Amino acid sequence: MILSHGMKHLCWAVIPCAVLAAQPVSANPLQQPTANYVADVELTRESDHAVRMPARYALVGRKISVDYNGLVKLIDLDKKQVEPMIPRVKTYWKPEPLSDAALDGRYWVGVQAEKAEPVGTDTILGRPVTKYRVTGFVFDTRTPFEGDVWTTAENIVVKVEGIGKGQDEKGQPFTAPVKLTTVQLAVGNVDPALVTIPPTFVRAVAGTVSYKDD
Repeated sequence: MILSHGMKHLCWAVIPCAVLAAQPVSANPLQQPTANYVADVELTRESDHAVRMPARYALVGRKISVDYNGLVKLIDLDKKQVEPMIPRVKTYWKPEPLSDAALDGRYWVGVQAEKAEPVGTDTILGRPVTKYRVTGFVFDTRTPFEGDVWTTAENIVVKVEGIGKGQDEKGQPFTAPVKLTTVQLAVGNVDPALVTIPPTFVRAVAGTVSYKDD
């Protein structure tokens, strides 16, 4: 695939305080990212049978772009909407409303952690990160998740490894590996054009094929 677009700090009972003191300042997967960034990632998830599928996340203020499998979703958290577009055909569709969980930026670019316990530190792509044991939801599919999440000081999720839970076509529960690996990360100075519909794109006319059918 060619990408088109570009707690407080507590001393937990089971973790020595010295480990917590070494954590990057402010790293907290319970909070949304605090910096603009672009991340090229690889995703493994059962929801769409993806194995190391490339994707690109871009965040500029309260706007987010998710570029995955030929479809780009432009999310505006202030307007509470998402605009889908397919760069290959230079077409975008009318905005769709957002509500509830989707108004949390972590819904789109990381893990919506409900519980997060720090278990260590590491360095990924030259950046200090904190490793957390997390329970919550992952991806915009809201897949129930348990596992490990590595987070930068800006609350950017750069790595995920764990188990997602779901149901098959017969409604039977199953578990499957979930992974997110960041292969490239740029923080700060993000081009706002990455979260904007290009002026050369045209809006799909009512009655034409849906982007969901592409």
